[in-house]
Amino acid sequence: LSFVTLARQGTIAVLTILLNNMLINYGDALDVAAYGIISRMLMFALFPVIGVNQGFLPIAGFNFGAQKYDRVKESIIISIKYSGILALCIFAVIMIFPSSIVSIFISNSEGMDATTLANNEEILRRTPNALRWVFAATPVIVIQLIGASYFQAIGKATPALLLSLTKQGFFLIPLLFILPPFFGVWGIWIAFPIADILSTLVTGYFLHKAVRKQLQ
Repeated sequence: LSFVTLARQGTIAVLTILLNNMLINYGDALDVAAYGIISRMLMFALFPVIGVNQGFLPIAGFNFGAQKYDRVKESIIISIKYSGILALCIFAVIMIFPSSIVSIFISNSEGMDATTLANNEEILRRTPNALRWVFAATPVIVIQLIGASYFQAIGKATPALLLSLTKQGFFLIPLLFILPPFFGVWGIWIAFPIADILSTLVTGYFLHKAVRKQLQ
C-alpha cells in the first residue's frame, strides 16, 4: 500500500512540471511566482486536515480488521466532520485575508531595485485572486481525502490508488489541457476547484457504496 503514496507523490511532481510550463505558455514568470506562493499555501494550510486523515488511517484499519464496523463508520463520520471544520476555517481565512497571506511571502526591503519592487507589487496584485480560486472548494475535499484513505486502511490497494489520483491525475491534469486555451491563466486557476469537486463526487460515491456494502 506504500505504492499509493508513491504514485500520489509522483503525480504531484508531474503536475508541478506541467503547471510551470502552462503558466509560462499562457502567462509569464510572475504567474509562476504566484503559483510558488500558492503551492506553499497548499502545503502548509492543509496540514491540519492531513493530520486528521493520517490519524484516521490506523483507527479505521484496526477496527475493520477486528470487524468492529460500527467503529469504522463512526471514525469516518468523525474524521469528515472535524477535518471539514478545519477546512472551513482555512477556507474562511484565505477568502477574507488573501492579500495579507500573500504579503508574508513577498519582501519589499529598501535595498531592492525599482524593477524588483514593481514585480513584487504585480505579484501581490495577481496572487490573491488566484489563491481564492485554488482554495475555492477546500471545504469539500475532506471527503476525497478520507474516502481514499478508507480504502487504503482496509487493504484495498487498487481503489485506494485510483481514488487518491482522482484530483491530480484524472481531473486536474486533463483540465489543464482543456481550459487554458479558452481562458488563459484564469483557466489554470479555476481547474483546481473543478477538479476538487469532481474528485469529491467520485470518491463520495464509492465511499458511500463501500460503507453500505462492507460495514453492515
